[in-house]
Amino acid sequence: MTIYYDAGTILKSVGALTEQDAILPVGTDLDVRLAYINDALGEWSDAYTWQDLRVQYPVITNNQSTTSIGLPSNFRQPLSSVWEYTDNGNKIEHQLILGEDRFNKDVDTKEAYITGPFLSKSIQFINALPSGVSLVIDYMAFPSSVATMTDFVPISSSQYLVKRVASMVFQARGDSRFPQLYAEAQRLLANTIEEQNVPFGRLNRIPMNTFGFTMGVDG
Repeated sequence: MTIYYDAGTILKSVGALTEQDAILPVGTDLDVRLAYINDALGEWSDAYTWQDLRVQYPVITNNQSTTSIGLPSNFRQPLSSVWEYTDNGNKIEHQLILGEDRFNKDVDTKEAYITGPFLSKSIQFINALPSGVSLVIDYMAFPSSVATMTDFVPISSSQYLVKRVASMVFQARGDSRFPQLYAEAQRLLANTIEEQNVPFGRLNRIPMNTFGFTMGVDG
């Protein structure tokens, strides 16, 4: 089972690396380190198509002539066609096409395209769907941002996040340990990508420790 940690747990492990004490930052330091977590999550999300960010989005049409379905604000990119599930258990694929290709389609086509501004995307169907149609699409989401220490970080690679945030702290201080810790974070990121490509992956069984023992450093 994948374990997700809250920001406070991550920051305690960061403190164990940067301050040699698993304590939580306060005041401005806390705001800065939460921002570092969000920056690291952004870098991580750009690096690969992560299972952690894969979302299945089901929807049922509620209009007699549905031509458009809004997508969640965290939608980043589609990972599947739009699938229609019929009453008799069959599936009908609505392939996604480029918006500019919609003018070349006929009245019987089962295709759709995605349009709209950032954070307000929608699926547009070439031909209208009746009410009560069950649809599903898989998509890659943007990671949710972290605002407080109790917010859970949407990443199963907790060790990467700890090392990357700690490296940001060292970089801001001009600490000579920055290059080594940054390289370690990148190594962990590469390992995580490799593990995701293995069927069923390798579970992260190294526990988070927030009482002075730093993952990958002590012991």
